Amino acid sequence: SVANPAPARPAVAKIGSLAPEIALKTLPDGKDFVLSQQVGKAVFVNFWATWCGPCREEFPAIVRTNNKFKDKGLVIVGVNTQDDNSDQGVLTFMKNTLVNFLIVRDIGDRATRAYNVRGLPTSIFIDRHGIIRDIVIGGPMTDDYLEEKIKALLE
Repeated sequence: SVANPAPARPAVAKIGSLAPEIALKTLPDGKDFVLSQQVGKAVFVNFWATWCGPCREEFPAIVRTNNKFKDKGLVIVGVNTQDDNSDQGVLTFMKNTLVNFLIVRDIGDRATRAYNVRGLPTSIFIDRHGIIRDIVIGGPMTDDYLEEKIKALLE
């Protein structure tokens, strides 16, 4: 008998539905990040670019949120998109903002399109079952706001 494959992921992000797949390489190490392999963990996906002011402003709060919840079942992934910067430019930005979470680059904008990103930052909050619980467009988000969102995902 053949094992049942995982349910197909939808092509478009919708609150209350399974999150579309994200399969991208991490910076700087080129490892594969595959969203569907994170089941059992809550995932906070943040679409951002180095030129985006509100993205830069909320990064410290995201770093602190990661410190607080990474051992409680949270994965944070920053999806760099719509960014003409080189990998080196993005890495320099990450170092300057003390990034302590995964960063992937969406060079072909496939994930960006699947998540219908219209403005940056766009944040996607996905529960432990892979279901999108909220999509927040714009920022910067505060520590308190992020904590409230993450706690709800981890319940």
